[in-house]
Amino acid sequence: MFESKFIGRNVSKVKICDQSFGAESFLSGTHTSQTFVSADNEIILWSVGVEQSEEDVEEPTMSKSSSISHVGDVMGLDYKGGIAAAASSNGSVSMYKLDKMSSSTGLEPLHSWSALHSFKSGRKCPCTDLCIEDNIATCGEDGSIHILDMTRPTPVRSLVSCDSCTLNSIIWVSPQSVAVVNTSGQLKVFDIRQSGTQPIQKFILSSADFSSLNCLDKHPSQHHLVATGSYNGVLGIYDLRQDGVPVTILEGHSGNSISDIKFHCRSPDMLFTSAYDGTVWQWNGGKPHQGAGDSGEQSVWFLADAVKHRIEVSELTSLYTQAGSMSGYPVNCLDVCNNMSTGRM
Repeated sequence: MFESKFIGRNVSKVKICDQSFGAESFLSGTHTSQTFVSADNEIILWSVGVEQSEEDVEEPTMSKSSSISHVGDVMGLDYKGGIAAAASSNGSVSMYKLDKMSSSTGLEPLHSWSALHSFKSGRKCPCTDLCIEDNIATCGEDGSIHILDMTRPTPVRSLVSCDSCTLNSIIWVSPQSVAVVNTSGQLKVFDIRQSGTQPIQKFILSSADFSSLNCLDKHPSQHHLVATGSYNGVLGIYDLRQDGVPVTILEGHSGNSISDIKFHCRSPDMLFTSAYDGTVWQWNGGKPHQGAGDSGEQSVWFLADAVKHRIEVSELTSLYTQAGSMSGYPVNCLDVCNNMSTGRM
């Protein structure tokens, strides 16, 4: 089933929540453009349901449950356990509580950290991404990483200028370490317990191609397995137990820049990527193969070079790329979990 809605703003990020609101829910964040010059953006909570049509056919519905103003473009958006956090183009981070019992918006501001990211000159710069586990990890254009305790007003750990390039995306790969990707095509892992700012691991997509890595995601059960999407449409699969280069490289989206990448949380043999050419692809690797590993099964993504012919790729957004008024619009982001997926332009 497919449902779309025009909201009159550019959507930069989406994040699926859970079913605590009585329906499947997700968050979206907006960004400005030349068309929309207002400095204020929005974080919106959506509810997705199903209703019967006159032909007695189930059809999806999508309704706006609540919204809250956000200063600056929403550069990153994450959710866990009733808490949402948003990264801003002005370098700040805001945290919200999602409360379906709230009489106001359902999105209740809890705390904000102002001007976390800035250049050495003191000028603010975008906080490009964040992720939530027990703490919040952020990265920015200043090449810095900050670790935020949700109960404290200042960072509990800061790796200032730990990279000379812009950091585009960040994930937790363990309770003690984060992985980031940068504009030089590198994947780096940092141990936040260490006092220095040097990574404990470093990977490069290709020694011959320094295209920016835009996004990354970790396998939902094998956290040493990380996937990245690049500026030139290359999907890289990395084993964090091995330094150096990806264990698998796959080319997609006709060489167009990949904007987001996600493993399916229940079926990690499936990957989803979105791109700025307006497409969303589903990569289906099939069932795991018997082999090395604690579970007795080896992920197909480790074997992809040998079984590329078995990986099925389906394009999910043909409506966006058909000739007509929708042609040429990028898909900025996606999220997927269980039987629900979202992708936004």
